[in-house]
Amino acid sequence: MKMQGDSIISALIGLVGAVSNNGKTEQTDSVIREAFLCLKDADSEEEMVQKIHAEKFIIAPDCATCLNPCGNTSDYDMAQFYAADAKVISAKRDLIETVCKKLGSSENIPEDVYQGIAYLGYDLESEAYAQIQQKIMC
Repeated sequence: MKMQGDSIISALIGLVGAVSNNGKTEQTDSVIREAFLCLKDADSEEEMVQKIHAEKFIIAPDCATCLNPCGNTSDYDMAQFYAADAKVISAKRDLIETVCKKLGSSENIPEDVYQGIAYLGYDLESEAYAQIQQKIMC
């Protein structure tokens, strides 16, 4: 059931956790945009994950060496993604596609995209994913 780009999504959820705690840098938007645009490129997946981690550790440098990680900035366990109800998995996949479309047509990354990425790390009602998708596309 694993999907191409899972490790990128996992790392992005951790990056968004760091951003929510510490803010973003001038590079964060471009790293997120590049990550979504290369989700289906298997050859660049590991390199992209390293780039996401590098950005996360610029934002939250102590997380790189923390002996007692809180989990707020950890990469998401994608097994939890696939353990959700089928409707939730489908809604999350639709949300990923919506973000890809938005970032493919816009240099600007609205706050709603960051919220949408964070939503991927939670099992919410499928309507919540539909609502954030609508906000992202506006």
